[in-house]
Amino acid sequence: MKPSTNDVIDGAGGMAACLTPLQVFKCLAEDTRLTVVQLLAQMEELCVCELIWLLEQRAMPISQPKVSRHLAQLRDAGLLTSQRRGQWVHYRLAPDLPAWCHQILATLCQANAREVSRWVAWLETMPNRPVRCC
Repeated sequence: MKPSTNDVIDGAGGMAACLTPLQVFKCLAEDTRLTVVQLLAQMEELCVCELIWLLEQRAMPISQPKVSRHLAQLRDAGLLTSQRRGQWVHYRLAPDLPAWCHQILATLCQANAREVSRWVAWLETMPNRPVRCC
C-alpha cells in the first residue's frame, strides 16, 4: 500500500515521557541538533527544506542527508515528531515532552534569544518557503 501524503512518520510513540536528562543533553550537545530544537521550540513546526536553508544561512555547510540523520536522532530519542506532506517532511517538538524538558528548552531559547530571533528573521526571507495552510 502506498503511503498517503500526510502520513505520520513517527509520532514518538510516547517515548518523550521516558526521556532522561542524560538523553536530552546528549541530543543537545551537537550544534546542529541544538539549533534545530531551539528553532522548533520557537517556530512550532518546520519543514526539512526550511531547516536546511536556515543552516546554510548560518554558514554551517551541511548536506541534506546529514540534516536528516540529526533529525532522525532527535526523533528516535523522542524529542521530535515528524509528518510527511507531499515530498517534504515536517518536524515539531514531541507533544508529550515532560515539563522539565520544556523548561530546559525555554531556558536555552531565552539564553540565546538574540540568535534565535535572527534565525527566525532569516527564515522569513527564505525564497519559495512552504506555505502554511493551518
